[in-house]
Amino acid sequence: MKKLIWMAAGIALLTGEAARAEDAAGDWAGVIAGQLHIVVHLTRGSDGQLTGSLESLDQGDAKIPLGAVDAPPDHLKFTVPPINGSYDATWNDAKAQWTGTWHQGRDIPLDLHRAVAAEIAAPRRPQEEAIAHGQLPYVTEQISFTNYQTEGVTLRGAFSKPAGAGPFPTVVLISGSGPNDRDENLLGHKLFLVLADYLNRQGLAVLRYDKRGVGESTGDYATATTADFISDALAATTYLKTRSDVDQRHVGLIGHSEGGLIAPAVAVADPGVDFIVLMAGTGLRGDKVLLRQSELIERANGAPEAVVAKDAAMRKAAFAIIESSNDPADARIKLNPGVERAVANGTFTKEIGDQYVAALTTPWSYSFLRYDPAPILQKVRVPVLAIGGSLDLQVEPQENLAAIKAALSEDSDVTVRELPGLNHLFQEAKTGSPAEYGRIDETLSPKALQIIADWCLARSDPKSQ
Repeated sequence: MKKLIWMAAGIALLTGEAARAEDAAGDWAGVIAGQLHIVVHLTRGSDGQLTGSLESLDQGDAKIPLGAVDAPPDHLKFTVPPINGSYDATWNDAKAQWTGTWHQGRDIPLDLHRAVAAEIAAPRRPQEEAIAHGQLPYVTEQISFTNYQTEGVTLRGAFSKPAGAGPFPTVVLISGSGPNDRDENLLGHKLFLVLADYLNRQGLAVLRYDKRGVGESTGDYATATTADFISDALAATTYLKTRSDVDQRHVGLIGHSEGGLIAPAVAVADPGVDFIVLMAGTGLRGDKVLLRQSELIERANGAPEAVVAKDAAMRKAAFAIIESSNDPADARIKLNPGVERAVANGTFTKEIGDQYVAALTTPWSYSFLRYDPAPILQKVRVPVLAIGGSLDLQVEPQENLAAIKAALSEDSDVTVRELPGLNHLFQEAKTGSPAEYGRIDETLSPKALQIIADWCLARSDPKSQ
């Protein structure tokens, strides 16, 4: 799912220098809303002026340049224009830190102290490192295929298979929302690289591809909707029919998050699909998923219940307007009066309000909020494995898995499992907050990998025919 976190963030350098209020130059660390670990780098030039950047180890994004930096004695102010953020603090001599407020649509207390080594060490990625440096018992081919349904969009990716001639049971990996590449690279983790590696080692071939307009694929990502991504996934299964090394009796789909919406639609449209796996797939309509997601993440980030309730009411009102609108342009017109009222009463700034409306009325957001997966799920007649992590705050597992199971009541082979202790990325987690994702070394839980592979292999056995 799309990131519903206030800001981007990153990594810092170590300095052993003692903190001094009269010299703000250096690297300063803090935590926003109890979750997002940020580091601010400040450098003093030969002209005496400070410049800098902001990063977060949790979200793993690139350094974000600061705007104006002002640091008279005992005071520090700076702006972060790319994310509409700012910071204003005074020096607390007793605590040897800057005590102030981060502002990005709302005010959040934020203290900054001199960064230390433990806060700046980049997380390891042991599973990905093992793939990069180990001997691989499979071969990988760079491939491309064309979706002729949408003006010839060309999708490029990788096809990996065990050694030998085959044919091999094969799965297509379908990524979640956002501009994902063939590895589903999220916050420094390559989920699909690790998943494909494991499946290849168990005897399955794997196709994974860059989404349209991402990586090496052509097309326009910005205007694409879930329907477009369904069309692209259908082009992937059509491509597999041209390969002699694919066992055409055993072709499956594994969809993560939004991919869990796409896989059932492809299975209904293409009779050549034999089984599907839904990893954190949604069973509820998009607006209900995002309402619940926002509430859970705000609570995990330490927001007071009054704030959670107020924000939920605002989102419900906005989503109701989108549901009743004729198209994105109509939705924007109808949302604007509410935004103007919120700006007038100080809920957020006009700039944040305009961004809020723009985000809700992109082609993807507009269609996703209105998309109900149940009618498609009710038509599925192939084996289905639906799994969710008990700590998933983005696609809450209990309600969504129950809705998926109910919609698949006419399907004869359905396995639904909630996996304890796993988050939305199927990592072993503590809280499930998206702020944890980048700080967890593990990319995919071994127990999740085994469950997926064992189930797929069981449905790929010739005896299953």
